[in-house]
Amino acid sequence: MTIAPQDGTVAPPLPDPPVSPTPLYPNNRFKRHLSELFRLALPVTIARLGMLIMSVVDTIVVGNYDSAGLAYLNVAHAPFTSLMVTGIGLLTGVMIITSHAKGRGDLMAAGAVWRNAMPYCLLIGILFTILTWQSDWLFAATGQPAEITKNAGELAVILSIGMPAAMIYITCAFFLEGLQRPLPGMVMMIGANLINLVLDYGLVYGAFGLPELGAEGAAWTSSVIRWFMALSLLGYVLLMKNHHLYGIRNGFSGWWRGSREARHLGYAAGASQGMETSAFAAMQLFAGRLGVVAAASYGIAMTMLALMFMVALGLASATSVRVGIAYGRRDRPDMALAGWIGLLTTMAVMLCLSIPIYLFPSAVSHLFTQDLSVIATTVSVLVLMPIIFPTDGGQNAAISALRGAGDKWAPTILHLVSYIFVMIPAGYYLTFVMEMGVPGLFWGIVIASLVAVCGLAIRFKIVSGREIPAYVRHT
Repeated sequence: MTIAPQDGTVAPPLPDPPVSPTPLYPNNRFKRHLSELFRLALPVTIARLGMLIMSVVDTIVVGNYDSAGLAYLNVAHAPFTSLMVTGIGLLTGVMIITSHAKGRGDLMAAGAVWRNAMPYCLLIGILFTILTWQSDWLFAATGQPAEITKNAGELAVILSIGMPAAMIYITCAFFLEGLQRPLPGMVMMIGANLINLVLDYGLVYGAFGLPELGAEGAAWTSSVIRWFMALSLLGYVLLMKNHHLYGIRNGFSGWWRGSREARHLGYAAGASQGMETSAFAAMQLFAGRLGVVAAASYGIAMTMLALMFMVALGLASATSVRVGIAYGRRDRPDMALAGWIGLLTTMAVMLCLSIPIYLFPSAVSHLFTQDLSVIATTVSVLVLMPIIFPTDGGQNAAISALRGAGDKWAPTILHLVSYIFVMIPAGYYLTFVMEMGVPGLFWGIVIASLVAVCGLAIRFKIVSGREIPAYVRHT
């Protein structure tokens, strides 16, 4: 194999990475992939859950303190979450390209992925901070009531302070996950949640001698905790054992050119994530137009969906790494098996998680609020979760498998169709034209998720049937 640097010079040829022979026993291959999937997915899932559990704690604490404050916080989170998830997509290439380097056994190349990504993630974080800071115009432009526009805009300013920290944490976590070392991110997230629980309650209710800030206290807690996580995981990467094997401290010169491969993969993933989360943010804004009760109910139901989605995201991230490592080895059969096991396992797990919510929707609603009108509306949508959970989780696993296999823009186009051209029009039509209210928004989600998972599964079938090209490094 010949490495072709961008400067035109030709480096000495290197041997192709070894291709692992296909195991003789399919059952053993299946068990191995399932075992590796859960071994990697468990700490990743805990870390992903931890990211959202902080928001769930915010919702529970603020919801029990003040229903109006909950509505303001939910609306303020809409643009912030949309941008943050877009950032996650833009940085997805860090995990994918790291896993490819891991599959080839090239540790220095893996470390270079992280070094090149750090300045890039800071650039993204600063840009998204500016955009989140100016969210009040978006609330006004989308027809939010004046009360929601004012209060949610103030909360969005506080949330924006934590955006650069979120990008730093995500970059470090993705790098470690690409190396199949997810435990540090998990441990960091558990510690952050313990601190968040105490600080959140203290600042919302004025406990422990802290000022009583209501929803504003929850927003400040989120930003402080994000910086704690970012600096802690950054310190771990810089000080981790055998850091010299990865060249972690070799500096950041040439980062823009060096990050090209990861950025280009991230552009497609970021566009995909951005479209999906922007579509969900639009649904939140639709709920805001229905009033405070609808906005609060939609926020609670979406919190449960997002909480369980973190389980799917953990399994999907593990699927992406498993597919990416097989792709780096150029082992096509193993890559295909890793992808299909990840997709089907994710859908099965999500179906199981939806059953308790379907059976006890009122009990779940009572965790977040004591407002009977909010509870009644929330119950009417929680019963749809056995349909939404498996399809929404499955589409995420399928797109992660495609990313691991190096597929860029086709999954993005499928997301564009599913969530922009299907979910938003369907949700608007069912909610306002058919006058279904908040349940109409969730039926729109059902339709879009079914379209997405079917289209992405077909695409993975096509991609996994192709030969994997030889690796060419661009420096």
